[in-house]
Amino acid sequence: MKPHDIAETLGRYPTATIYEAAGKCGDMGPDIRQIVPGVSFSGIAYTVRTFPSDTTAVIRALDDAPAGSVLMIDAGGTDRAAVWGGTSSLVCSLRGLAGCVTNGCVRDIDGVMEAGVAVYAAGIAPRGTLKNHEGWRGIPISISGVTVSPGDYVIGDRDGVVVVPAADGAAMCARADEQFQKEEARDARVRDGESLASIIGLAPLE
Repeated sequence: MKPHDIAETLGRYPTATIYEAAGKCGDMGPDIRQIVPGVSFSGIAYTVRTFPSDTTAVIRALDDAPAGSVLMIDAGGTDRAAVWGGTSSLVCSLRGLAGCVTNGCVRDIDGVMEAGVAVYAAGIAPRGTLKNHEGWRGIPISISGVTVSPGDYVIGDRDGVVVVPAADGAAMCARADEQFQKEEARDARVRDGESLASIIGLAPLE
C-alpha cells in the first residue's frame, strides 16, 4: 500500500480502535483537543518545531508540506503563544493539507471554524508570535507525550489523536480492522442481551 492509501484506510477507524490495535500506545494526552467540532482527519506527519513564540517554521511548512500532510507543531516549550490561526487554516484548506496538531495555542477561531480544517491544540489564546527564527522542520518532535517522526501516520477524531509509526502503517490497517470487527461483535452480543461482564470474560461475583 502507498502511504496515502494507508492514511486513508486508517482514517476509517476510530482513534480508540487504533489505540487498542496498537497495543494501547500512541495516544496523545487529553490536553490536545479538537478545536473545530466534528472535523476529523487522517494524514501523514510533517513535523515542525518552533523557537518559542515564533512561527516562521510554521509559515515555511504551510508552503512546503505535501498535500495530505498533517502539520505536527511542537511549539518549542510554550503553550501560551498562538502558533496557528485563521489564515493558517485558510492556507491549509487551499493547499489540500489534512490539518494541524500542536501543543501550543490557536487563535482567530471564527476564521479557523470557517475554513473547516481539522485543528487540534492545547488551547485557545489571543497572544501572537514573532517571525524571526527559522525553527526546525522534518525532525522528530514530541507532542503531549508522543514522539512524532516525519512520515508517521496521524489520526484525529472527537476522542483525540493517535500516532502510528510509519513502519507500522500497513500492518496497523489489518490490526485495526480486526479490532474493529471484535468491537462490532461485542456490541452485537450486548444488543442480544448478554452481560458485558460475561462477554469480556470477567469472573462472576460470588
